[in-house]
Amino acid sequence: MITRDDLIGCWHLKSWTSLKNGEPVGYPMGEDAKGQIIYTTEGRMSGFLMRTDFADQPRDKAASPDICLAYGGNYRVEGDEVIHDVDVATVPYWIGGPLIRKVVLQGENVLLKTKPETTSSGNTYEHHLLWERVSA
Repeated sequence: MITRDDLIGCWHLKSWTSLKNGEPVGYPMGEDAKGQIIYTTEGRMSGFLMRTDFADQPRDKAASPDICLAYGGNYRVEGDEVIHDVDVATVPYWIGGPLIRKVVLQGENVLLKTKPETTSSGNTYEHHLLWERVSA
């Protein structure tokens, strides 16, 4: 079981891997994606993910979720999961809903796993995001 204390602080993304039927199939924003997630003692969180080449995108083009995404809101810990109650996001259908992540502690790192989703084709997809705590 995890606690809030296991998550509080600032974390940098080490890796983000997509899985199909339990097998790695790629990196949604490239192998060198960048990201930051922050959990506060007050129960707030914010996360930001982007491709490394995000700054090279055309200035007049809106950022799509496969290039850059961010969200924030309250969070709570239940068992081995952290639930992000989203109130701001660059993905409109996330707003007002929970994003549930299974938490796996790995030494000083934390692995957040999305809930597996099965498509109409019968394939199951999930994402594994490995985060490294930013030291003071």
